[in-house]
Amino acid sequence: MKNKKENLSICIITTWFPNKKQPVFGSFIYLFAKCLAKFGVTVSLIVPHTGEEETVTSKDSMTIYRIGGKFFLLSMIRLIDQIMPDVIHVQAPDFFSSAAIIAAKLKNIPIIATVHRGELVAPGKLMHLVRKFAFPRFRKIIAVSEFSKSLALEAGVEANKLMVIYNSCDESLFSKRDKFMARQKLGLPAEKKIILFVGNLVKIKGIYTLVESCKVLQSHTPDFFVLIIGDGIERANLESLVTSYGLGENIKFLGYLEPSNLPPYYNAADTFVLPSFVEGHSVALLESMASGLPIVASRVGGNLETLEDDFNGLLFEAGDTAILAEKLFKIITDENLRKQLASNGLETYLKKFSTDVQIQNFLNLYQSLLNHSNKLIR
Repeated sequence: MKNKKENLSICIITTWFPNKKQPVFGSFIYLFAKCLAKFGVTVSLIVPHTGEEETVTSKDSMTIYRIGGKFFLLSMIRLIDQIMPDVIHVQAPDFFSSAAIIAAKLKNIPIIATVHRGELVAPGKLMHLVRKFAFPRFRKIIAVSEFSKSLALEAGVEANKLMVIYNSCDESLFSKRDKFMARQKLGLPAEKKIILFVGNLVKIKGIYTLVESCKVLQSHTPDFFVLIIGDGIERANLESLVTSYGLGENIKFLGYLEPSNLPPYYNAADTFVLPSFVEGHSVALLESMASGLPIVASRVGGNLETLEDDFNGLLFEAGDTAILAEKLFKIITDENLRKQLASNGLETYLKKFSTDVQIQNFLNLYQSLLNHSNKLIR
């Protein structure tokens, strides 16, 4: 690329960011920032202060600034004046992060935003006003999937401002490894077919559909074991339902696990299941593909851009308990199918969703913004 700038400095501003109270909140944004830093970018983050973290921390080659209070905008302007990044990148624009538009205008710094799903469909007058103010003022808006792009269009974003750059996953953690060794490490049965779910235990994730399908599956084969990793407001109800269905020997709730503890479970499983009713672009699906794990997922949102039915996964209509049970039975009883889906899934991940692909797309975007700004200055 012409006039390529070395040592890019990017400032990411977001509310979606891990903290002591919510250690996995916005963890995919943390991962994105860490990957940028690995590619030689100087990365700064400005995030809200929850009252329990240090004001300034350095981790994974990034500097994290936490600000809060009634006058957070003034703090943000001062920080941006101190950092003077080449580009400001807002992740999941809301009232806090969209304030960066004012700082960008004052300092004449290009500003862009990435939109996911939640912030595009969030109800309420405040978010409506934030979107109305913010969206026209970003140079570019990046959607994490074509599905998220369609939501952005519905929210009023101009089509010529939109582009799609897909999520990736932490490839230093998630890769294909020996299944037998993973099961030994975790103390999991070698003979069972293991089905894995990773996600929040909330209704929108379709977790009740999974439990109901296991009741059906049990009548066809007892030779399966479901690991449910995650926590949420539905956990107690789900555990009661599992007991009432007599599925205690087939389903185990493991609660929340740190991302660094997840890889052995992906490696130990025979298939991954994602029965959500809505998805933007699931990082859990990418983790599964990178781990060489076949997938059964609902036919919704970004799942349709990640998976092709009978090629790199099996798809079913969200909420259809009988069909999910049928798909799960099919995949756990057909070893050749599992191998083929897993192989195609890993190939798809490497070509379409790898960190190299994701970060290079962003580096090209940042550079094009700088080239455009330099032309305007001249």
